Amino acid sequence: MIARRIADLLVAVLFGTLAAYAHAQGMTPEQRDALNTAERWLVPIDAQRYAEAWAMAAASLKDMIDRTKFRDGMRDLRKEYGRVVLRKAEKMAFVGSPPAPEDGGPKEGAQISILFDTRFVRNRQATEEVVMELEKDGLWRVAGYYIR
Repeated sequence: MIARRIADLLVAVLFGTLAAYAHAQGMTPEQRDALNTAERWLVPIDAQRYAEAWAMAAASLKDMIDRTKFRDGMRDLRKEYGRVVLRKAEKMAFVGSPPAPEDGGPKEGAQISILFDTRFVRNRQATEEVVMELEKDGLWRVAGYYIR
C-alpha cells in the first residue's frame, strides 16, 4: 500500500509537468499508442465482458489476479458506478521518469498512467486511472485499473 501511495504521488507530480508539455508539444507516438489501447480495453469493461478485458491485460496484471477474481472484482466495482455516460482522457504521464529521446523511447516495463474524467449514470463523476505497461513484444497493455 505504501508503494502504491508513493507511485500515486509521483504520478500526480508528473501529471502537472507532463500535461503542460503534452498540451504544448502534442502526444508522443508511444503515448498515443498507450491511449488507444486503453480506450480499446475499456470497451469490454463498459460492456461487462470482464473475462475478455482480463485476456487483453498485461502479464503483470494477470500474475497479480486470476481471471475469476478479476471478473468478480470488476463486476462489484462497476456495479457501484453503473453505465458510462461520458469519458474523456484528461491527463497522462509516464510512471517514474519519462524516457529520454536519445534513449530511443520507452523500454519494456515502462508504464504510462492515464486519467479519464468519467461521468456515470445518475451524474456520478469519477476519475478512472488506467495504467499501461509496455511489454516485451512492444505492445502496450493494461497493468492496472482504478476508479476514484
